[in-house]
This record gives sequence, structure tokens and C-alpha cells, in this order.
Amino acid sequence: MKTILRQTLITPGNYSRIAARIVPQDQREAIRPGIRICHYSFTNRQGQQGYVIICYTTNRAGICFAEGSTQWGWWDEDTGIITTDEGRLYNCGGEEVEGGYSHDESTGTEA
Repeated sequence: MKTILRQTLITPGNYSRIAARIVPQDQREAIRPGIRICHYSFTNRQGQQGYVIICYTTNRAGICFAEGSTQWGWWDEDTGIITTDEGRLYNCGGEEVEGGYSHDESTGTEA
């Protein structure tokens, strides 16, 4: 996981600079002054590249893979897990998580 933007409060003065650093268009469009966010890029164990954005103000987060649309959901600071609105669980490294453990879909085993 590579940090693109550390936890930062978006203000009217820094909005343009921060928006320019957020790669996926739909994640860029979701930010606004007054919220605190961070942004990461990742390559998971299956070689999929993607991005995560976390909003600490609302506890919402988004994850996208490659050029796909962002899957939005809830961020749990205690576990470091994103629960998408569809019910899938991911960590910030783009790994799907089941029962609190990273799940390797290529082998069907817990990692």
C-alpha cells in the first residue's frame, strides 16, 4: 500500500491541490471542504491495482480496482476494514476479508 495523501482536512484553500492528487474520478468528485480524508494506492496479492479513499469525518470509504468504479461503504477505524454497501469486506491493501482474516480467492484459503 502506498500513501498518496495522509489524513488531511480539506479546506477551501487546499481543495484544488488535494483534488488533483486523488486518482479515480468518482473519488475526486466525492470530496469537499470540511472533511478529513486519506488516499492510498495498492497492488493486492492477485496483482490488481487500485485505490482507497477514507473519510474520517463520515466514516465512509471507497475502494476501486483498476479502472473500475468505486465501491462505497463504511470504514471501521478499529479493524481497518471497509464494508461495502453490498456487504463485501476489504482491507486497505485491496484484499477481500472474511471473518476478520484476509482471504486469498485464488486458493480459497485464509492468509
